[in-house]
Amino acid sequence: MDERDYLAQALLDRLRAEEVAHCRLAEAPGEIAIAVPGRALAAVPGTLARFCRDFDLQLAQLLRLQPAAWVAVIAWSDELGRPRFLSAEICSDSYRGGRRMLRADELLRGAPEIRFIYSLLQSIFAQRLPEQKAQVLSGLWEEEPRAAMEQIARFWRRPPEMRLVAQAAKHGDWAALRAAMPQLRRALQRRLPPALGFARLVRSALNALEPAGAVIAFVGRETGARELVCEAVARDLAPAFPAGLTTLAHGFGEQHRAIDIRVVLDDSPFPNKYEAEEAIDEEAVVVDASQPLPALLAEVERAVLRWLECRVERRFPDALVGENPPAARLLQGMLRNKILFVKDLVQIVLNCDIDCRLRSPILMPHPYGIVIDREVEIGSRVTIMQQASIACSGGRGSELNAGAPVIEDNVCIGPGAKVLGRVRIGRGATIGANAVVTRDVPSHCTVVGANQILGAREVRQIERRTVAGARREDHKTVVNS
Repeated sequence: MDERDYLAQALLDRLRAEEVAHCRLAEAPGEIAIAVPGRALAAVPGTLARFCRDFDLQLAQLLRLQPAAWVAVIAWSDELGRPRFLSAEICSDSYRGGRRMLRADELLRGAPEIRFIYSLLQSIFAQRLPEQKAQVLSGLWEEEPRAAMEQIARFWRRPPEMRLVAQAAKHGDWAALRAAMPQLRRALQRRLPPALGFARLVRSALNALEPAGAVIAFVGRETGARELVCEAVARDLAPAFPAGLTTLAHGFGEQHRAIDIRVVLDDSPFPNKYEAEEAIDEEAVVVDASQPLPALLAEVERAVLRWLECRVERRFPDALVGENPPAARLLQGMLRNKILFVKDLVQIVLNCDIDCRLRSPILMPHPYGIVIDREVEIGSRVTIMQQASIACSGGRGSELNAGAPVIEDNVCIGPGAKVLGRVRIGRGATIGANAVVTRDVPSHCTVVGANQILGAREVRQIERRTVAGARREDHKTVVNS
């Protein structure tokens, strides 16, 4: 078992821990399919978000490509820093091409013949059958050949087609079936009832609004490094884009439409990194092109995966980030879309002054009196309470950028807290109410007062003392009464 298998098993364990009925339908290198009851589908985004947060993973894609299924792509880095992916399909009923193939009650039984026909239909519609998946199909056939044959007859009526599939599964020779996949898919579509036109139209519209693919432009001087990075990103990050990835390269003076994100490999025309991102596009990242090629490629891939994660959070903010009140949603929408005058008016009404870029939603339970300077970098799933200030150390222009705080993922900043200067707040840290932070905070630590950083052990000791004190007070109250 490699790390993808361990991660797939951990995902199944998480569903079991949350008491969600499930069945593992299919497995392949980097892929897993899971059946759940229809009533559990609505909670899938939240479950995946908690799973990724607990295991320090990235949720790079979360899609509804079929009516009753979620498709998620989970990303992480291996020991050498290379991106790795696990694609998970979590479904109730199984749909392909807008037609229902198998019901949820059939899938949840997990019988060998059902898993056999599920994997076979999935491969035929995808027009792709890897060798390892073919071996799994042969093994499932051997468990229940008679029942598997009944499932084949359920979806193909003509004897030549039934014989072709049965012979491939029986003898483990899938070459003829791979060659006949287009014919088998056409026969399958003729056999099934027609798909509902309105449902397909709605699904097409949703896929257009929330595309699974992307167009990435690499902006910079025409060099060999730019072309190599472009090719490597298209190869390494292909599993993160189920609908395909398009890459292109152009110079600073060229303009191209329909680009999702621009990766700037040379920021020399701009005074600093922030100005480069602002001048080129809202969805742009700047990387240092002077570093060695392996380091440059690693930084570009991290930036693209980070952009994907933020895109998922913007699409499903309530499930992945938290449910914001209407005022916070309005404020962040105006800031992200840069709607002039209206943005300023909303900030005046809420007494806020937020100038930084918001790549993903921020949880603001009480969005009043919040101040965030321009060059501040804020990660994902950050919570900022009322009257909090995240400010630079002073100065203007490039000096301001040198003193900007960096807030990493899953940080909670309490009411009235002040984060000042060139500091980094680590992942999962908590800044207490009215705390003042002027130095770095390690991950998963808590800050109280002025730069008093408590580690996990100290936090537990304080909690124990608090509980013990509360018990003593209760005991005194009982004795006195």
